[in-house]
Amino acid sequence: MQRTIIFLHGKQSTPEGSGSGKAIREHFSKEHNVLIPDYKPMERTHQEIEAYLKECISPHPGALIVGISLGGYWAYRMTCTLPASLGLSCVLLNPYFYNYPEIEVPMPPANIPITVVVNLDDDLISPQEVLKRFQGTATIRAFETGGHRFKDKTPIVREVAAALENSAK
Repeated sequence: MQRTIIFLHGKQSTPEGSGSGKAIREHFSKEHNVLIPDYKPMERTHQEIEAYLKECISPHPGALIVGISLGGYWAYRMTCTLPASLGLSCVLLNPYFYNYPEIEVPMPPANIPITVVVNLDDDLISPQEVLKRFQGTATIRAFETGGHRFKDKTPIVREVAAALENSAK
């Protein structure tokens, strides 16, 4: 069954420049619709990004939203705030929740399939904080190494494939 995967790049990346986005596009685009919107996090306000992503994601019920770093924050936020009737799920790759300190990050709802992938040697996020936030409400995959940008893209591809399979059940 063809699905839509929407990949959200990190703060200082672009749709064309994200190695993680490239890995997802190369691996999944033959069987699935892979979209990598340019939400311009360095140029737009929180409200502008949220409105833009709602427009991008809403036409794709059942989509898997994958985000790395700040894109992980946005993947999570959109999955939590868009109507549950859309049937969204998400994969968060070293999600960065600190860019908008004035905005409360919602706690994970029990009815949304969430996979969190964290490299314990990430020096940009606090892996322990992320693990604590999602303990008991998400599928968690923690790796000893890989850094913030995932030097090896294999875990990304593997976890996206698993999330697609699990949400199809």
